[in-house]
Amino acid sequence: MITAIAIDDEPKAVQVIQYHLSKIDTVSLIAHFYNAKNAMAFLKQNPVDLIFLDINMPNMSGLELLNELQIRPQVIFSTAYAEFALDSYNYNAIDYLLKPFEFDRFQIAIHKAEERLASLKQQNEFFFIKDGFKNIKIEFDDILFVKGSGNYLDITTIKKVFSPRMTFAEIVTKLPLSQFVRVHQSYLVNIGSIDKIENNQVYIERYKIPISSRYKDVFFKCLNLS
Repeated sequence: MITAIAIDDEPKAVQVIQYHLSKIDTVSLIAHFYNAKNAMAFLKQNPVDLIFLDINMPNMSGLELLNELQIRPQVIFSTAYAEFALDSYNYNAIDYLLKPFEFDRFQIAIHKAEERLASLKQQNEFFFIKDGFKNIKIEFDDILFVKGSGNYLDITTIKKVFSPRMTFAEIVTKLPLSQFVRVHQSYLVNIGSIDKIENNQVYIERYKIPISSRYKDVFFKCLNLS
């Protein structure tokens, strides 16, 4: 499932995106915002795969938002101004939707997003962590969950637990966000490893992981449980 948010200062524009996405089952719109500053605060705590982004907004433009983000999701621009199209290439945007756009055109953009995200996952099915003088390969599918503690992580895999010196912000840039989701300030879980969810806890094999109220709504939306 592709996780996404919409950012547009026009409520009707957000409603159009919500309506179009209601016909598509591969993308979960977990939040929407009418200004870029609120969206940026959300993204710092809840990285997503995809942003539907207006460009010309008051106080902070869509392009200014992208420049501020340390972790930059894939972007589909949606704007009423054709003159910004050239700028979109500088941000490697998936597509540029000129308002008003119909469902057929929107669907083309979604297909492009699916293809790019699938390609990125295939190219990066693993990453390396530093362990003393060794570099250890960890495959995404082997990870059950990640627990953060300051500048260190506990990466629990099906084989063993690794504890590299790495922050949450660093691990998020390495993992596919369509597969991993944050459920707590200190926990990131592999969606495919979840056995059940009960009493605000995620059960993965013998482990019980807390779900905090701060991340619960987004987590449930990612799983289409809300």
